Amino acid sequence: MPFRIIVVLIGAIGSAITAVVYPYVGLLMMVFLNFGRPQDDRPNLEPLHIPMMITIAVLVGTLARFGSTGRPLVAGVKRLWIVFALFALMCVSALNHWTELSKYRLDEFSTLLAFCVLTLGLVTTEKRLRGYMIMVLASGAYNILRAVRNPSHIQESIGYEHFERMSIAKGNTVFGNSNYLALFMVIIIAVGLTLLGYYRAVWQRALLLALVGGAGYVFFRANSRGASIALAMVMLFLWLLQKRKLKAAVIGLVILAIVALAAPSSYWDRLSTVTRYEQDESATSRLELWDIALQLISEHPALGVGPDNFSLYAPNTPHNAYLQMASEVGLPALLVYIVCLATGLYSAWSAYRLSLRPGGNAYIRAASQGAFCCVLAVMIQGFTTGLAHRELVYVSVTICYCMQGFAARARAETQKQEIKSHDALLEVASPTAGV
Repeated sequence: MPFRIIVVLIGAIGSAITAVVYPYVGLLMMVFLNFGRPQDDRPNLEPLHIPMMITIAVLVGTLARFGSTGRPLVAGVKRLWIVFALFALMCVSALNHWTELSKYRLDEFSTLLAFCVLTLGLVTTEKRLRGYMIMVLASGAYNILRAVRNPSHIQESIGYEHFERMSIAKGNTVFGNSNYLALFMVIIIAVGLTLLGYYRAVWQRALLLALVGGAGYVFFRANSRGASIALAMVMLFLWLLQKRKLKAAVIGLVILAIVALAAPSSYWDRLSTVTRYEQDESATSRLELWDIALQLISEHPALGVGPDNFSLYAPNTPHNAYLQMASEVGLPALLVYIVCLATGLYSAWSAYRLSLRPGGNAYIRAASQGAFCCVLAVMIQGFTTGLAHRELVYVSVTICYCMQGFAARARAETQKQEIKSHDALLEVASPTAGV
């Protein structure tokens, strides 16, 4: 066994022990493994199954403290009922069309599901929520550094034009796909911008601005048209939330002008190819894949052809999350998937509205906007990318659920204080007070 693998294995075992002793620390490791994905850059380490090892360690540590973690853990399971329902449909579909591809997807999704449950079960204080969100941003910073220091590129030709798109980690990995990389950068930009409204220290704002700038650079180099639409919708949503819309519009136009000058010309050139999609092999191949997906849906409407089995019928994935879910798992699963996304949006919006009321939590007010933007970006990118089974979807929805829980508890505490204050005033005003 190579020395490097031995070192990594020792580190993984040490991390697992730490995760058992301190489950929340292990959860932060899981955040980094899901969003930073260092394992993608070292495919020779994949047989070590580090993400699953850390997940099991956190589960063991959490269950060992079930007396204190049991209630939030059970509440997390109940809150994620829609995701559990989707997983159940995936299992039934996989059993109906069992392949190694389906088995792999179930293994991956079960680990992801455990991660989502643990997120709701362990992120029980605002301090822990801040740590969780900081780790998401840190994972984004790690990927930005990877992309800048050791970039990989995808070559693409549209008509007589040639484009080079940035990616990370060559091969069949998450961020080896420029669309996933661009989507993650949209998420980092959205969360970074919304948290700017909360953090006041100069150094904190400087770090967030640097992170947003780095994410913007990688976003433009990844050159994803679907992610561009997602970013535009995210910016529109954030603008609509501003009280001084005219001032925000002027600032936005100035920033847009600066971005237009700073963005590489290849980005705008590739966006302009939308009008001549017939020359774009990426677009035409998508149309062919979508046609195959529609045919599979008509032939297998109830259970689909099995998770990840679409590639057995086509040369690539469907490049559409909704068609992917319908063709691989069935139309009922598509409905559940849409409901899952919708409940994520509703939860984040509910958290935002609750935090606007007197006594509302300022951090939740800012972070819930970012969480809403995450799900919004995922929904839009889903029309051009097959991300229906990916962690970016379900962790974003879980964060929205988490935000709603914090906002509801903060509101309940405020109402209790108001009732106590009201009762105290009545007692003082009562003619019999002091008798």
